[in-house]
Amino acid sequence: MLNTVKELVVNWHITEACNYKCDYCFAKWNRNDKDIIHSEWKIDALLRQIENIRHLLNQKSSTVLFETLRLNLVGGETFLYEKQLKTIINLSKKYGFKLSAITNGSLFNSNNIELIAQNFSSIGVSVDSLNEQTNLSIGRASKRNIFNPSNVLTAISQIKNINPNIEIKINTVVSKLNFSEDLSTFIKQIEPTKWKIFKLLPIYSSKLEILDEEFSKFIIQHSNFKCIISAENNDDMTESYLMIDPLGRFFQNGLDQGYHYSSPLHEISAEKALQQINFDCQKFITRYSRII
Repeated sequence: MLNTVKELVVNWHITEACNYKCDYCFAKWNRNDKDIIHSEWKIDALLRQIENIRHLLNQKSSTVLFETLRLNLVGGETFLYEKQLKTIINLSKKYGFKLSAITNGSLFNSNNIELIAQNFSSIGVSVDSLNEQTNLSIGRASKRNIFNPSNVLTAISQIKNINPNIEIKINTVVSKLNFSEDLSTFIKQIEPTKWKIFKLLPIYSSKLEILDEEFSKFIIQHSNFKCIISAENNDDMTESYLMIDPLGRFFQNGLDQGYHYSSPLHEISAEKALQQINFDCQKFITRYSRII
């Protein structure tokens, strides 16, 4: 029997550059070349192959049908390069992609608030702590500012005023620094559609790694939000995402082995690139249907 999944999500990390220096950031790749967002023809070539991914997976599966494709733009910090972001938005329209993005919430301004509201179906903000010292310890700070929950609340309110239908998502990484923290007040205020809670993935840093019991403690602490929580441990995150790095390569988590890469998608077909990585379609489906 065919199970219909309405949306295939492809996560494109458009840049490694970021104004924050989070200790456990996994957005670090082995690369020497320039990010492809600085080349319009490479962006277009990549998007052409991304469009093919949905059709390839539909042809191979008798149990799932991906009806639409959402391109989720991630960083680094997604809103560091506004000009390049506009190019991606404009080129994505000819392929009919839905667009979403993840941001650290530090660069909201009147220009990108309008851009988000008019062009994105959802916007996600990474929120690991409401405590200033904890955010400093994590590295969620730049030379100019420390993560400010109030600024995020104001920006999200403005985005919703322009586009009431936009979905709001919060992403939280649980580590040694925040597993005892209560984010309930903030979540009530922001009213997200989904709250994704990740157990720290120790690819580049293990000093803040937590036990399963500590991760569970954070989930239980916020059980009042179970209708919007999607919680992922390390195994859930392995080979269950379609991820593209700043050079246009598929990559997959290898946990203690680092990342595995395909060739760049602007150089080879999506079909060949998919053969070069491991992607577990069933884990993807399970992950997107999980509500605890």
